[in-house]
Amino acid sequence: MKFDLFYQLPQADTQRTPARYAELIEEAVVADQLGFDTIWLAEVHFARHFSMMPAPMLLHAAIAQRTGRIRLGVAVNLMPLHHPLRLAEETAMLDVISGGRVEFGAGRGAFAMNYRGYGIPMSDSRGLFEEGLQLVRAAWTQDRLTFHGRHYQVEDIEVVPRPLQRPHPPIRLAANSPDTFAYAGANADRIFAGGPVNPFPVLADRLAIYERALAESGRARPDDWFAGLLLTFPGRDRASVRAQFEPSLRNYFNSAGEIIEPEAPGSGVQSEVARIRERLRTIEYEQVDEIMGALGEPEYIADKIAALKERFGFTRLVCWFETGGIAGHANLLAAMRLFAERVMPKFQ
Repeated sequence: MKFDLFYQLPQADTQRTPARYAELIEEAVVADQLGFDTIWLAEVHFARHFSMMPAPMLLHAAIAQRTGRIRLGVAVNLMPLHHPLRLAEETAMLDVISGGRVEFGAGRGAFAMNYRGYGIPMSDSRGLFEEGLQLVRAAWTQDRLTFHGRHYQVEDIEVVPRPLQRPHPPIRLAANSPDTFAYAGANADRIFAGGPVNPFPVLADRLAIYERALAESGRARPDDWFAGLLLTFPGRDRASVRAQFEPSLRNYFNSAGEIIEPEAPGSGVQSEVARIRERLRTIEYEQVDEIMGALGEPEYIADKIAALKERFGFTRLVCWFETGGIAGHANLLAAMRLFAERVMPKFQ
């Protein structure tokens, strides 16, 4: 099993953007030394408290120059917000300068403000996502590209550079909604799943949708098919972990509540948004640990990961140490080292 890291990079009012970027790059260098496989950076727009990472590939270009082994993933490229050819070009450039270390994550995103900010109807997101992904694949694999779709028209061009990895960097889809699980299964795509969007109680049902679609397609399940997201923080004991991590966890749920807004106005929409915000505000630490996390001493975390692997069959674990962003740089580095020394060896 492979172990990865996930970053969303929130920024509290007491934090400064240059320091947040510098800390992330330093943590990536340490992760490279510790043996983590991939570092995944989220793409989020217009939400300072929730994320300061609208252009994760720029950070990855800096990380690429400071590391030699760790793979560089975007989790995820918000496909409907990009022209697919520009995304194909930039990803290929990152693959070249990193020596072929890019992992391409694709998704639509769940926050209406991303679409509102770019003036793109969120109702078009499914079609833009599917057609954009098709066009990116074509740009990486065809010598000269002609493409006629509903949203994009391309006539006889050469897309350069080509990625070093052939036929292209690995592609993994963020599976959040049942429709996306079905789409990924029908196309035998690798997936991300888990975390706050699909906690353990609903994850088995979502994966069953993927498996049914995969079987109906007649395709084989891809290797390295499932990356599971887990809120993770190890420490000396559960009490000390809670003291370090709970304020950061609360910051995550509060900042998530700030940016929830309806896709479109309508009857009952505002009251539903208010209910969601209240659920986020009041979620208990113990519930997070139970249904979407593993927070405590290394032995507890290792046992929980083993049980989750047996239950869900993931092939890589994406560790979210940085949830909420205010646990502190030194504490985060210590947690990464403890996890690498006391948890990872049990799965090698």
